[in-house]
Amino acid sequence: MAIQVFRPKLDNDRRIIVVSDILGNYEAFVRLLEKAKYTREDYLILLGNLVERGTESLRTLRYIMELAKNRRVFAVTGDMDLLSREIFRADRNNELLQYVLRNHSIVRDMCAELGIRLTPDVNMHSIKLELREVYAEELEFLQCLPHVIETPKFVFAHAQIMPGEIEEMEPRDVYRAEAFLSKGFSFDRYVVVGHWPTLRYKEYKRNANPIINKTRHIICVDGGMTVLRDGQMNALIIPNCESEDFSFVCVDEFPKKKALNSQNAGMERHLIQAPDNRVKILKVSGDMCYCRHEKTEKNYWIPKVFLTQAADGTCYTEDYTDYQLKVTFEDVVSVVLETSRGTLVKRDGVTGWYYGMLE
Repeated sequence: MAIQVFRPKLDNDRRIIVVSDILGNYEAFVRLLEKAKYTREDYLILLGNLVERGTESLRTLRYIMELAKNRRVFAVTGDMDLLSREIFRADRNNELLQYVLRNHSIVRDMCAELGIRLTPDVNMHSIKLELREVYAEELEFLQCLPHVIETPKFVFAHAQIMPGEIEEMEPRDVYRAEAFLSKGFSFDRYVVVGHWPTLRYKEYKRNANPIINKTRHIICVDGGMTVLRDGQMNALIIPNCESEDFSFVCVDEFPKKKALNSQNAGMERHLIQAPDNRVKILKVSGDMCYCRHEKTEKNYWIPKVFLTQAADGTCYTEDYTDYQLKVTFEDVVSVVLETSRGTLVKRDGVTGWYYGMLE
């Protein structure tokens, strides 16, 4: 399959709002557009992964389709959007069924709307035939998304762009790539991507805000909502198609509380994340576990809900930081997790521990 590139002609006097990895989070997406003060005069560019994982994939897709009918909305395909293509396959019926039984999915949403009860013994082939007929418009929209949007100053893609001619890339190299920013590429115009959460780029600090590298002309937008426990959804705002005066807004799904005490940032700061996230539990105390990180042999108190034990007994933790966040009296923070040993919070996109009182 050849790579598909869409080259719209953009007016110089209109804002460009860029959102990545909505992942079926309808309410957050609507709140994000409201926070960005999005209007029909703006361009809205969506960097793929419109659906899957979130609880309202079908509703989200229909909302985007409605916007696209009446406004300047452009989108590219992401790796999760490709799942809809399984509906058109004659094979892999059981694989699709097993996925849908385990995960929130647009296929599950479609079945729920039609009153189809999904069980391990349903005929997935027959269900596919019905979905193709009933949801032809929604499926066509997803099927027709290009891989890349290109303008004279910007290139927009889901996961990465390689140096050289875009048309020489394989589609899978555009919508699947890990840690694009870490590959060392530089470009003569801005490459704007999602897919890899910005939370995973720092060695010690988790920051979900967009990363804007003006030296290498790379912007990473994905704040990791739904994929990571402390994620958020970001909207990059470009004043016009010639401007580099970038800004952003964001939303998350966490309760907000006010700090009643101040605390300084901690001097020691460590981060555990995959693939080096194997730990050994040394002691359990209520909702926390005292663990040894096998790679560094350092010990940490880690929330029990972060830990997963494999069938062979090996224990893994979710992405974990021991960073003590700087918080000032009356700062409003997002509460990610309250534990017996402190509260994991976010402030200005940064995740860390707070040990004071909240209200």
